[in-house]
Amino acid sequence: MPQTTVNQFSNPRNILVVRLGAMGDIIHVMPAVKYLKTAFPSAHLTWLVEDKLEDLVKGLHEVDEVIAFPRRPWQAFLRRPTRCFTMASEFQTFLGKLREKEYDAALDFHGNFRSGLLTHLCNAKIKIGFSPGYCKEFNTVFTNVHVTPPQKKMHRVDKYLSLLRGLGIEATYQRPSFSIPDADRLFIDHYLRDNRLDQKPIAIIHPGTSLFGKYKRWPLENYARLADRLIQEFGYSVVFTWGPLEYQMARDIVSSMRCQATIACKTSSVLQLIALLQRARLFIGGDTGPTHLASCLGVPTIAIFGPKDPLVYAPYDKNAMVVRKDIPCSPCSRRTCENVMCITAITPEDVLDCVSKPASAE
Repeated sequence: MPQTTVNQFSNPRNILVVRLGAMGDIIHVMPAVKYLKTAFPSAHLTWLVEDKLEDLVKGLHEVDEVIAFPRRPWQAFLRRPTRCFTMASEFQTFLGKLREKEYDAALDFHGNFRSGLLTHLCNAKIKIGFSPGYCKEFNTVFTNVHVTPPQKKMHRVDKYLSLLRGLGIEATYQRPSFSIPDADRLFIDHYLRDNRLDQKPIAIIHPGTSLFGKYKRWPLENYARLADRLIQEFGYSVVFTWGPLEYQMARDIVSSMRCQATIACKTSSVLQLIALLQRARLFIGGDTGPTHLASCLGVPTIAIFGPKDPLVYAPYDKNAMVVRKDIPCSPCSRRTCENVMCITAITPEDVLDCVSKPASAE
């Protein structure tokens, strides 16, 4: 595909951001989107994202419009080939929505085949993506401006910020900010008051990860011991948050504790989760989306890391600390592991050492 120069569009009116998932990566892209709006305040920013994360992106101040990629219903269609005509009709509707604006530029932060194809289909004049070696699945055939990040190994936030060079921008980090509906804030206020959680500082613990990343989970008994000591020694009210298929995990932890902790209410949207996280004095969790979300909200955060490289994937904000063990095989790029020593070797005492330690001291 021929290379296009960005000088033709020094003041783009319509910009499409493509990052489909997952939650942590969406959050890592947000500083770039925030800076993009700073550079082009009159531009209309549209974000293409998977349907399950639509609420998260809608809450970002800088995003004017969200297009949801209907991954879940289309996956269901693929399991029932007899409904292929219905899927074809819905695809045409989705494609019409994607192409109804004349985008001056589209930025593919995701960098795989699917995101590249969607970027190509939007008919943007400039299609900006990462250069070969910094994306995968032949993504470069769908883009016509290729950006090479300054380093091969760098934090995801910095890598995503570097993509704005495709529009002639040298971007720096800005913390994302969210617009939370009053109804969601009131829902959380009532929950905290009804459970008498507004009388002490709140420590939120998120023990789960996605099923895909379950090998990154810290043992549940460690969370129970940690929560007991947060209550006894630091005077926190401890609340366990949970996601799909994780409620029983939270129940098992609470039932094995000596002290009384609380299982968080079911949140109907990511924006309600944000409203809850904003009430926390401390957040502790593994290498998962809610940990990155808490940190970018400015909540003091302790991230328990095992196999993944914190230089690339750790919470980015300065309020976060990472707890990890220096194991010879860690970090690694494996997707499964039968003996995750890098995570099981971490003790509650290791985490507690960070509770009273300012993040800036790390």
